[in-house]
Amino acid sequence: MAYDLIVVGGGVAGSSLARKMAAGGARVLLLEKETVFRDRVRGECLLPWGVADAEALGIGAPLRGISQEARWFAQCIDGTAAPQRDLIATTPLQRPMWCFYHPQAQGLLLAAAENAGVEVRRGANVMRIEPGPAPKVTFEAAGKSETAEARLVALCAGRNPGQRAELGFQVRRGTIPTLISGVWVSNVTADPSIGYVGYWLKSGSVVALFPQGAGRARAYFGFHPFHCVRLQGDGDKARFVEMFRRSAGDAIPFGDARPDGPLASFECADVWVEHPYQNGVALVGDAAASSDPSCGQGLSLAFRDARVLSEELLARSDWDAAGHEYAQRHDKHYTAVRTVVGWFYDLFQKLGPVADARRKRALPLIAEDPTRVPDVLFSGPEFPLNATSRARFFGEEHKAASG
Repeated sequence: MAYDLIVVGGGVAGSSLARKMAAGGARVLLLEKETVFRDRVRGECLLPWGVADAEALGIGAPLRGISQEARWFAQCIDGTAAPQRDLIATTPLQRPMWCFYHPQAQGLLLAAAENAGVEVRRGANVMRIEPGPAPKVTFEAAGKSETAEARLVALCAGRNPGQRAELGFQVRRGTIPTLISGVWVSNVTADPSIGYVGYWLKSGSVVALFPQGAGRARAYFGFHPFHCVRLQGDGDKARFVEMFRRSAGDAIPFGDARPDGPLASFECADVWVEHPYQNGVALVGDAAASSDPSCGQGLSLAFRDARVLSEELLARSDWDAAGHEYAQRHDKHYTAVRTVVGWFYDLFQKLGPVADARRKRALPLIAEDPTRVPDVLFSGPEFPLNATSRARFFGEEHKAASG
């Protein structure tokens, strides 16, 4: 059976890509392993540049319907809050953040893909992907083995899919010596129009709260393992609340929020493939690159990949050339994200006397001039970075001038 595009993975990236391509006239097969989407502690904050990409993909209206709009961003350091930022007024794309429950978004976008004409197979287990000028995918569904052929295969099966190595992609990895935990919480009294992030510099901890409306939110706590034993499972929920409150202080109104979903911790790492296209197969979303912590950019990166790949495929008859152009554009935007995320870790979470000296120099300068912060997080990967960006962020030109 022949298709234009086979999408492996029906999460937010795969479903959005499939829907866009089908709406553009392509014959699309989408293979999704899960029959029910469950809470697995994934990203649930779409930053302003990600909102713009979702709108460009044609999924803005349905996503908006399940999202809590957070116009304001509140940051605190060591329990002291900085002035809140109006995201619509201060970002080039003039968008807020959208916060939503990830499993609900998965189901919504998969249904949107199916409504656009995508052939969806749930409970499909992909056995083999054969790259080439007409790549093939062999899968099992409903107890039956099938092989389908396409002009291009998009692998959107989440981070660390085993198929990457089998397909010959070279995976690169950078380790960040921290863990990040997350849990869905209810009984939240915080203002749902505000997204919160806080840093506790002495321990290198970070906390975040992204309200979803109706008293619900996703809470995160990132930590160095020698300051906090790994948080995992129902038995650690009380300790999660304790550590969150300790790091947030009074600057993030956690109140009597109650963890209701699964609690899990993950090792922080930067994992990516340079040039995520070859021989008829494109890697999309987390399959192409993932960074923990990405400061909430994971969903935005997923929609950016889906938008860029669909744009290239719909604009060209030569899909091999389109795949290579997508990969080049991906490398450019992910390099910007990865670079600035690394700088944020060095300034806010890295421990030791060198890091302390860097903070002592940089933070007062940033308080005086917030434009020292490279605003990739909210303005997107197009935010201009140059040879002086890092020096301005860390106040290194000030150090050089003072000797």
